[in-house]
This record gives sequence, structure tokens and C-alpha cells, in this order.
Amino acid sequence: MYFAGRHTDIEIIVDDKSFRCHKVVLASISQYFDAMFSSGMRECIDGIVRLQGIDASTFVDILDFVYSGKLNVCTENADELLRAATMFQIKLLHRKCEEFLVQHVTVDNCIRAWRLANSHECTELTKRAWYVILECFSEVCLIEDFNYLDASEMFEIINDDDLHVTNEEIVCDAVFRWNRFDPENRMEHSAKLFEYLRLPLLSSEYLLHEVEPLELVTKNERCRDIVKEAISYQMLPSRRPDFNSPRVTFRRYANMEEVLVLIGGYNASNEKVADVLAYSFARKAWFQLMSLPWKLGREFASCVYGNDIFVSGGSQKLDSMLRYRSDTNEWTRCPNVPQGRRRQAMVAVGESLFVLGGYDDNLKDESSRTLSDISEYAISSKTWSSVGNLEVAVRSMTAAVSKEKIFVFGGLLADEKETNIVQCFDTRLRTCSRVEDLPYPCKLSRAVVCDKRVFIVCTDGNILALTDDVVCKRIAKIRHFSRRRFGAIHHKGNILIIGGESGSSVYKDVFTFNPDTETCQTIARKNIPSRANFAGLKLILHKKFLKYEIKFDSTQTSAQ
Repeated sequence: MYFAGRHTDIEIIVDDKSFRCHKVVLASISQYFDAMFSSGMRECIDGIVRLQGIDASTFVDILDFVYSGKLNVCTENADELLRAATMFQIKLLHRKCEEFLVQHVTVDNCIRAWRLANSHECTELTKRAWYVILECFSEVCLIEDFNYLDASEMFEIINDDDLHVTNEEIVCDAVFRWNRFDPENRMEHSAKLFEYLRLPLLSSEYLLHEVEPLELVTKNERCRDIVKEAISYQMLPSRRPDFNSPRVTFRRYANMEEVLVLIGGYNASNEKVADVLAYSFARKAWFQLMSLPWKLGREFASCVYGNDIFVSGGSQKLDSMLRYRSDTNEWTRCPNVPQGRRRQAMVAVGESLFVLGGYDDNLKDESSRTLSDISEYAISSKTWSSVGNLEVAVRSMTAAVSKEKIFVFGGLLADEKETNIVQCFDTRLRTCSRVEDLPYPCKLSRAVVCDKRVFIVCTDGNILALTDDVVCKRIAKIRHFSRRRFGAIHHKGNILIIGGESGSSVYKDVFTFNPDTETCQTIARKNIPSRANFAGLKLILHKKFLKYEIKFDSTQTSAQ
């Protein structure tokens, strides 16, 4: 009837070409025409409708589909057919076009397909195009369409943790090329995009030679601050564990990964262990790393420098010093500590480690076993030197670094009494002084530095903070918290708590606490090892060392 022109009752004009159609046929498959023919518009009464925004050849393909069910879709007309299907609200044609386009997404057309899908509510096409953009980013960023992305689209791409790049230099190169394509109009947008470039994860050479000299950086204060942040991260390896920035986030496909490392200690059966376990925050799984050369026993000290871990003392070998090399997943022995000890504090400042106070079981005079000695280990030369003494000898205390000064909080005195004293050792002047006291005596607490804020987590759950004028104040409390020998580190601006013990009970939990809102968030609910008297630290590891996944359950006391 269509080809013969029988019983046609509407004339559609597209590009000055006339098509004699049937209202009932068009209305039955298109909500657009159904609404038009029901509206009483003058064009419908006159029997003539002129369509804009579509070409005649596309309308021919639509009529073929409406009248015969034939779909003449190909790579040349699929985009226009999809737009027409959206315009005329022909759901079946819309679905057929989307199915075709999903099967034909390539590196060369994925950006166009993504934009088309977003404009026409094509969920599956959006997913497929987005997958190709992320998965093949190294190639996609070189195609012409990439140059025409707007700033919001660029942000969406570079901010995705699933972007498949092995290093952040690839992302920066792409953004800088995009900016150079239209620098006059993109300078302002590029400054905003700088917020989302993960500059601390770049190599030092790229940062200094490719990023810092950019005109964008020299002319924009915020960009300079972001570059300064990245340079500080690279140049201050002793402070990296304290660093808090959204720009220090590894993507899923990066070679490196941030992990929580548990070292040694005791399990739920009170057995010494030499295990070294790594918890992947991204994969929510535990992995086995190279075990310790020996069981450290109780009350050893540990800290992170750069991307390596140092461990000193412990009840098994008081004078030992070990180094975990993250680039090789190996433990090496360092020169022994001049005076062996346990229950000491150890921190990294500059290019050195400082071991402070503690308890030396080997001294004959019991009253002198609690130490005031401060010893420095120069990492590059592998040498020890005694650099001073605490004002008051203490053990079982905690310590933190602020502006090259080491603050020592509380602990136990030689007479077995808990103390509330706060001592400060100036690593430049090599002098120690007693400063403002804690609100109350405490031992076995844990100091955590988040950026430049120093927190002390007490065994009763109270959170103390060291103010800029060196005053310790109680600022928050972890509810229902009462434990000792737990682990506490900085994690994304919060305090991360690991395990610990209370009486004969050993805790199996990992959670974060926000001291500003006093809220907790569980990191891991199951498959957690029981540990006490251990070291908990945060580290960045190459994924090749995270091969041996391990499982724990409520009955296990050590890794299988």
C-alpha cells in the first residue's frame, strides 16, 4: 500500500522530498507521530508535515524499518539513525541501532560513540565506549577526537581509577597535548584539571623537567602549589607516610599498590610469628610477603622511610636492626643498634632514623634499664651515633615528628609509674626539652601524623592532639574502645586502627576513625589475622610481590 500510494493520508516532506504515508502506521510505532497526529495541529489537518533536523536518506531508512521491518544500518548511517530513533521515539529502532553500535566501537570512534550514547540514553553503548576509552587510553589520547573533548569530559576520564595506564606520565602528556591544541581557551580549564593530575606519582625527572617549567604552572599560583606538593612528596621520603592528598592514589592498572603491612608479633594462641602480611586496600585481600629472618618477639619498634621498612630491637634480639626492601621483597640486616633495647620509639627524620629510650634487659642495674639514650642511624652511610638523651628516661611511649622535631609522649618511668610528660628532641640543635604535659598519664599509646596534624591514640580510646603552640588536648574518643598493643597509622586523612589485645583477647579488626566527626568505618570485616605486639605500617609495593593470597578464619591462628 505504501509503494502503491493506496489509502495514504499524510504527506511528509523532508529536504523538499515528499513521502506519502499512513498516519496509523507511523503512530503505531512512533510516540512522536502519535502525539503529533493527536494534537490537532494545522499541519495534520492539512495533511502535510515538514520535518527538520533529518535528511531524506535517513528518513527513507526509517520508513523501510516502519513498513517492512528491514533495518539498513551500517557504520555510515548508524549514528544518524540512532538520532532519528531518539527524535521520533521509536524504541525498537533505538535498541537495534544501539546493539549495532556496541559491536562496532573501536579506538578510533570510541569518543564519538561515548558522546552519542550520553546524548541519546544508550546505557550499553555508554558502557562499551567508556570501557574502550579507559582500556586503550594510551592509543585513544592520540586520536583527533581527543583534542575536542571539553574540560568536563577530560576530567571524567583522567579521574577514573580504572584508567589503564602503567604510569601517570601518560596521563599528563595527554592533558598537556590537549591544552596545547587550544591554549587560549583552555588555560583556565587546564588549571582546574591540574587538581586531578596525580603529580606525586610521577618520576622526579618528569616532574622537574616537563611539569614545573610549564607556562600554566608559572602563571597560576594553585598549579604551583600542586607542583610543590608533588616535589615535597618526592624529596621528603621520611614524611611520605604522613602525606594526605587525593593525588596520591594508584589506579587499578598501575604497577604499584598501597598496602597495609603487618609484621611479626603474636597470634591468638600467643605464639611468636615471623610472618609479614600485606593487605590490599583495593582488592580487600591478604598476601604473604617475605618472612622475617627471625621471630622478633615482643615490643620491637618500626617505621617507614621512603618505601622501605626498618625494624629495631625486640625481646628476641635487643640490638637487631632490619630493613625491608620494597623493591626486592627482601629483608637485609643493618649494623646493630649500639645499645640494645625494646619498648623504644623509632622515627624517621630527614635521611636518618632515630631510636629513643626503651628498656635494656641486659643491664645489671634494674633501675638503669629504662633508657634515655637517643641514637641516630644514618641510612646512606649505615652508621650509628649517639646524639643526645631524653630529659626523662622512658619506655613504652610513642613518638611523632613535626617540623624536624621529635615529640615523645608519655610512657613508663624507671619506677614503673605511668607518666604524662611530653619531651621534644630537636634534631637540628641536638637538644631535648620537656614541654607541655599530656592531660593524664598514658603508656602504650600510638602517635599518628596526618599531614601536619599530630594525634595520640590512647588505650582507652581517647584521641589527643598536639596543637601548633605545643599543647596536648583531648579532641575525640573512639567509643567502646579499650585495648593495648594495637596498630595505628594514617590512612587518607583518618586514623587506621589494627587489632590489639585486651586481657587474653586478641582483636581481629581493621577500621578507620575520623577525629573530626568521631565516626568509624570498617575496612575489613572478615578474613583478618589475629595479631598483637606486631607492627602495622602503610607501604607502596609492586604488584608482582602480591602473588600469594592467604585466607584466615575464626579458628586459624596463623597464615596457611
